[in-house]
Amino acid sequence: MIYATMCIGSDWISKYKDSINRFAKQNKLFVLTDDETSFENCETISYTRNIFSYYEKINLILNLLKKYKQRITYVDSDWLQYYDTKIKITDESLYTYEIFNLNYPPLSDLFKKTESKIIKELYSKIGLTTDDDWYVPEAIISFPYHKELSEIIKDFKILQEPLENIYNKTPIRETLERYSDAGIGYGEGWAITAIVQKYNIVVKDFTEFPNKTWRKIGLI
Repeated sequence: MIYATMCIGSDWISKYKDSINRFAKQNKLFVLTDDETSFENCETISYTRNIFSYYEKINLILNLLKKYKQRITYVDSDWLQYYDTKIKITDESLYTYEIFNLNYPPLSDLFKKTESKIIKELYSKIGLTTDDDWYVPEAIISFPYHKELSEIIKDFKILQEPLENIYNKTPIRETLERYSDAGIGYGEGWAITAIVQKYNIVVKDFTEFPNKTWRKIGLI
């Protein structure tokens, strides 16, 4: 399995570099970072933008999919040490830690019904029309290699700029401030949700595995 994460900014790097390096001793791990010297056990990729964007985790996954032509499992750096690497994924589904219903907390607190028009306009940019009320979160994304990867990459690129403009440094509402304080593109799950619908990619959580979770035994 190829794993990926991103760790950007001195505070975040100081907090998580040790757990990331420990993980990388036992696993093939790519780290998108603005300080490559801190990750001696990892394969590093330089983050060069002058603003932090959550959306760059998607581009990281896509670039690795294109290069290695196999499943890429992305885990946020603050969750990485808890991920159960004994999980073996053998199908062609996209896996995430939970599939959220937009009508219930916590997503109903973050994304309001008033955003539905904005999101529909976003989806229309890739020719998608849908009224589905679910959302694919992004802290863990295990993305399969797909025969239409080139088209998928094009669609993700189309969605990036408008999504970063929607979810920018000035948040739509107060509940999003903890994300906007860090950067832009923090609604990146909308893009993932759009792509899996357009390309009919099955989305699952980890409940089918023995521990019914993505976490290691003893950390549930």
